[in-house]
Amino acid sequence: MQESIPLTTWKALVEKKTKKKILIKMMWNDKEKLTLFITPNMKINSFIYDEKEGYLFYDLAGNLIDYRIPSILTEKELVDGQVKLSKETKLMINGQQLTKEDLQFLGRN
Repeated sequence: MQESIPLTTWKALVEKKTKKKILIKMMWNDKEKLTLFITPNMKINSFIYDEKEGYLFYDLAGNLIDYRIPSILTEKELVDGQVKLSKETKLMINGQQLTKEDLQFLGRN
């Protein structure tokens, strides 16, 4: 079973969980496109995917960013402005899986 929710609903959940205002930033490189949910003070310029470490993000000066990004959606998880909710997607907020309360907030039982 696969459901989807609007991007704005996912943003509202991220804001609720982080208790901060969230901006949506889309980034891409030669291989893929990411949608980041970041706080206004986060300055992210580029990213790469490392097999061991996962996604690595860099600031304008080329320095590795060491703080956690509240939410990252890949092309598999975001299709036509809708966030896919399925068992194959591993949606996370602040590095944690979604709870039952989060799924209820999203309107899914």
